[in-house]
Amino acid sequence: MKLLYLHGLESKLSAPKRAFLEKYAEVIAPSIDYRENASVINHLYHQYRDQNIDLVVGSSMGGFVAYHLSAMLNRPGLLFNPALVRRSLDQEIPQEIPKHESLLHFTLGAADTVVSAQESLQFIAQKLPNKTYFRLQLIADLAHRIPLKVFQNSVHHFFTDLRFTPKKHLFLDDIRDPQHVYPAPLCKDFAVVRSVEAFKQHLLRFGLPDFISFDNDLGLADNGQVAPDGYAAAKWLVYESGIDLSELQFAVHSANPIAAEQIQGLLDNYLTFIKNKQKL
Repeated sequence: MKLLYLHGLESKLSAPKRAFLEKYAEVIAPSIDYRENASVINHLYHQYRDQNIDLVVGSSMGGFVAYHLSAMLNRPGLLFNPALVRRSLDQEIPQEIPKHESLLHFTLGAADTVVSAQESLQFIAQKLPNKTYFRLQLIADLAHRIPLKVFQNSVHHFFTDLRFTPKKHLFLDDIRDPQHVYPAPLCKDFAVVRSVEAFKQHLLRFGLPDFISFDNDLGLADNGQVAPDGYAAAKWLVYESGIDLSELQFAVHSANPIAAEQIQGLLDNYLTFIKNKQKL
């Protein structure tokens, strides 16, 4: 899982906060020059749209950027005192930004004298679509800077909430993306994993998706050896994961017919076993 962290105008991601985030996900934290680049939102979108970012986190000016970027990438966002209404320097907002469809978590400080919590609340009430799933955490004595304990608490609640958001489809493939296999309207619902290990981590953290699409051949591992394949992922799911698979929906998009038949046969047989067991 990849997390994109966007720092504020005058701050960077501290080592303790980064270490805490890394308990949950791989952290990408680019250095951003908001003064020299007035098109940060578009710049980051084009830089990271094909890098399988799963989550966007931002603070202050970075929270403002993360708010829009999470909509453009259709990814959940965690925003600390985001500068949604007023900013000390101009940043371009793309004209055609889709509506938010993923979880947004706002942590706002009522004692913040840099970013007005009241203005942020009004913005949220006016701008977010009615169906947007969001959590609002307003802390009475929180100023603009986010102490480590507050940061850790918000991150914990954010990842807890993610377990209860509508589950995405899961696409296991080392090279292709969902749009190479499925119609475009369906592709925004997919989370993409590139290895069996990433597949396991996703399932263990978020539970069974509504739908899983399996490739078999997953390229080479970091050591240059052939990586564990989609059949290995299916075997782990059946024999080791401990996950209830009674509602499993899946397809196999592998171009290898023998491997595709192996995955299909294993999962079909196990689902038949479950159904027969339920009849007893």
